[in-house]
Amino acid sequence: MQLGYFRQKLRERRAQISLPAVLLAPIFILVIYLLFETAKVSMTKVRHQFALDNAAYSQMSATTTYLNAVAMTNGPMPFRVMRYYGEQKIPRKNSGSGEAEITIFNLFYRSGAVPSLLGDTDGSQPNLRPPQASTDWGVHYGVSPDQEGDTDKNGNTVVISRKDWEKENPSLPSDQETVRLISKQLVENYHFPANKVGVPVLTQYLTTYVYDGSIYKSQDYVYKELTKNLTMFREAYYLNVSNCKRSECGRESAAKLRPYLTVSTKPYEIDKFEVHFSDGGPKASDTHGGAYSTQLSAPDDLLQGQKLFQFAYLDPSSRSKLRSLQRGVLLKQTFKLPLNHFNINLEQKYKPYVRTKVSLTCPRGNNNCVWPNPLPKYSITLDP
Repeated sequence: MQLGYFRQKLRERRAQISLPAVLLAPIFILVIYLLFETAKVSMTKVRHQFALDNAAYSQMSATTTYLNAVAMTNGPMPFRVMRYYGEQKIPRKNSGSGEAEITIFNLFYRSGAVPSLLGDTDGSQPNLRPPQASTDWGVHYGVSPDQEGDTDKNGNTVVISRKDWEKENPSLPSDQETVRLISKQLVENYHFPANKVGVPVLTQYLTTYVYDGSIYKSQDYVYKELTKNLTMFREAYYLNVSNCKRSECGRESAAKLRPYLTVSTKPYEIDKFEVHFSDGGPKASDTHGGAYSTQLSAPDDLLQGQKLFQFAYLDPSSRSKLRSLQRGVLLKQTFKLPLNHFNINLEQKYKPYVRTKVSLTCPRGNNNCVWPNPLPKYSITLDP
């Protein structure tokens, strides 16, 4: 009787739909599992791709910050401070001819003691600001009117021209050389007495470059600490994924990037320098008895054993690394996939990885915007 019942049910129309539906149910369940497992794989890859991009950008941002900070200390920063003296002027002595007066900034600039920005050679241009799209800030030293070949009281050769400074590999002063900060000829023609004018201004100049050097050293220290073990890269990668250990996250890509981040700069410092003051009062009508020389030693007299910072420049190895970073460094990072319900080892079969190409560039063909003619415009680009 039961057999007859089933035969009757199978002949009904509803049975023609129910039977295929029962047979297709496992297929629908399998499709759902496949979609779920595919979503897990996609989600894992997206996470690791974001982690790699974020880690590369974070780590490279330390390099751009460092290079841009050094470029700022190499000229724009001391220029901005000393530009305050663009309104303070000193008169020419009565017996001379030429400009009736010059600014104190111009005295330092024309002596080669401080560079100018955008051709502001007297520090008096109003609202001086480089255009946003500018690729050349024109940071250059002036040409001193003094003649080469002078010697100081101790018989040391006096460095007057800054031409050999404005090179990728600047010529360092020797122990037998003294750098002249204030021109002898200019002081012979203009009133620059030590009291009330010369000493306070010279003190401000030295203080400016002491602080400038301190900022450079701080930036240099911080950058070395951040790149020692690629701390920022590893932390950024670890915090954006959930399936790797802190010590192992991003190891392959970190190892590929590490050699390019050992960018270093060398400070250009002077320890012996010469200044001139005029023998007379500050007014044009005062007696002007000429210029007299004063020799100073930074370690002994002024800076407690430290030399006077002027600027910092890239060594040849670092310039080579920056050219490589300009072309871009391709980072590839393998990652682990989550387990699936089908017990298929996708890692062994497909070897999944994420990749990104990171570039560090500035608006110069050789990618050197640190020195000479510094330009603090390094930026980062990520390409898939």
